[in-house]
Amino acid sequence: MATSSYIEKLPAEIILQIASFLEPFDIVRCQSVSRRFWTLTRDNNLWKTICFEDSRAGALRRRQELVSSLDERLAMLRQAVNSISGESGTVHDGGAPNAEMSAHGIRARERMRALANWDPSYPNEKIDFYQEYIHRHAPITMNWLQTVSDITGGGNEPREATGIGLLREDGEYGAEKAVAPLDDGSICIFDISPWSGHGPKSQGRMTGRSDSGLLTSPPTNLDKDSAREHSKTMMTETGAVECVSIDSIQRKGFFAVQNALNEVDLNTMQVVSRNRFPFPITALSEARPSIPLTVGTNMTLHLHDPRQPPTLPISSSFSSGSSTRCELIAGSSPPRLSPLNLSSSLPPAPRSLPISAITGSHNPPSAHATLSQPGPLSILHLPESRAWDGNGSIWVAGRFTSLLNYDRRFFPRLRGTLHSGARLSSLALLPFPYLPRETSVMRSTTSGLSIADVHAAKSIPGHTLLAAGEYKGKGSLELYGLSPEPHLTTLSSDALATPRTARALDGVGRRQTSYQNRQTASVTKLLAVATHGARVVFADGDGGVKWVERDGCSLVRTWNVNDAKMPGLVRGRSPGGEASDVDSGYASERERSRGRDEVAAGEGAEEPNDIVQKLVPTTSPGVNNSNLLVWTGDGRLGLLGFGKRALFSEDEWQEGEDLSEEARREKEKAREYAGRMRRALERQADEVRFVRGMGLPGW
Repeated sequence: MATSSYIEKLPAEIILQIASFLEPFDIVRCQSVSRRFWTLTRDNNLWKTICFEDSRAGALRRRQELVSSLDERLAMLRQAVNSISGESGTVHDGGAPNAEMSAHGIRARERMRALANWDPSYPNEKIDFYQEYIHRHAPITMNWLQTVSDITGGGNEPREATGIGLLREDGEYGAEKAVAPLDDGSICIFDISPWSGHGPKSQGRMTGRSDSGLLTSPPTNLDKDSAREHSKTMMTETGAVECVSIDSIQRKGFFAVQNALNEVDLNTMQVVSRNRFPFPITALSEARPSIPLTVGTNMTLHLHDPRQPPTLPISSSFSSGSSTRCELIAGSSPPRLSPLNLSSSLPPAPRSLPISAITGSHNPPSAHATLSQPGPLSILHLPESRAWDGNGSIWVAGRFTSLLNYDRRFFPRLRGTLHSGARLSSLALLPFPYLPRETSVMRSTTSGLSIADVHAAKSIPGHTLLAAGEYKGKGSLELYGLSPEPHLTTLSSDALATPRTARALDGVGRRQTSYQNRQTASVTKLLAVATHGARVVFADGDGGVKWVERDGCSLVRTWNVNDAKMPGLVRGRSPGGEASDVDSGYASERERSRGRDEVAAGEGAEEPNDIVQKLVPTTSPGVNNSNLLVWTGDGRLGLLGFGKRALFSEDEWQEGEDLSEEARREKEKAREYAGRMRRALERQADEVRFVRGMGLPGW
């Protein structure tokens, strides 16, 4: 106690200096000493340094430092490079006490410059690096939400989710709930808010459900089972991923079912309006109360204003021949995806064609157009709070090879296109400027920018557009810089020519306005992309989820949804840190192989092949509450969290939760045995494939 009191009297700078020599686990344990230690050991700069040292960039810096210390010629070459850039890099400085102190100063400056090049934060951006370290290195846990089932003649039939949305109770930062339509036409609400420690624990539990057939309105002459099959056919026919949009402020949900858009009051779980569109709906934009909803069908784009009267009676069935009224945008004839041409002088609006030319109805004509190629898959609305710039309000991506840009003020005109070459399936926005640095620069610490140049590049206003999709059979993760000036093009190439950043970016990336990672992203198509803290997360067609730095190429960690279905097996590997897999909480390949050898090989079993279709980051206040809401291809919903403890357990809402302790232990043993058997069968399958190909690659 006396020693502890003496330490607490030390200045904060000395305590932080001492903490910098401790391991992260020991620093966390110091938080329980006193309130002062809790505050000091949460220092953001301390954890930023720890995140950097355990990252890929930190490992590369230490490796290069070790190599340069072994070869004097490399050290001399580095000094020559530093002298060219204007930095004092000579070891034998006359004003220095000795060569060793001068070399120490050079290493300190190189470390500060490498830290500045790695730092993912921007000016005026608040990042909790303590939480960032948890998300980068803590074990990954997959917590499945409560399974919804219906009682049928043969037992309980589990229902599959056909979409996912996020509802916040009190606006932007309130308690969070997951809203999902099911394949029987009903809507379910799940509680995913962190447990406060008081009252009953309901996280992961279903808190509300509407009647079956709410979104499909099956014919009344069908019996219960036939109506359920009818609804399942309708809910799964289109297969759209972006088919749910939630307005948390007005507590309304928009659900797309084939070519009908259902507006549902989430308080009463009743359909408010139903609007019919000429083609099946494939994508919905984010719902906001102040702007219209953008609806993408298989061949057209629409603006939907919820304040307008519904065009289809709510009680009518989907099979009825009710008339429809819709608004189509982007011109009257199929436009060619021309090169980027986004000047402020827009062409005159083309003539409109009657809607009967598409749907065969006899409604009054309205502005409309068809897309040159079918299949919009993702629609992104830029923030309305930003100043007016050279970008439109709406970005559309899909099975066509260009991104379409629209301005809501100049409907029905197409503002411009941005050629990608890839077929994109998901869009996201990073509200910070794009840093035009080459991939080689990001992978090297000796050729990076100086600290002043990094700050100058990050101070440029603008946004970064994230896109994920497929290019020639492989995954493509793409970043595009958006210009902040109204008279400039969509890309930020002209913005980089300002005097403030000309010196900083000259010769480094002045002409680079985008980056397309088509080499290391994935061997399969990318299905979803989102921003998660100071990282970018995306999912591929093999069920993998990867986190990368904001540069789009530096891998942070990986995880696979199929491993989450195997009890006792969690994978979340970080490529940058030097800590062991056990200390970091990751199951290494050696451990998985050892687990496969625990039991003998049995009979073959079905290989798990699930995928992640959509990722929705949660933003609950508090440390380690920024999780990921996951919707898989099998129609399951889960909450991906970080830490050794699961957020919730499926046993909490399953029948028989009042089991005795002995019964619970038996159930846990059975689950562990099933996991070991799964690993043994995987090992046997690997051996069979190896023997079949006689060790040759490609089998």
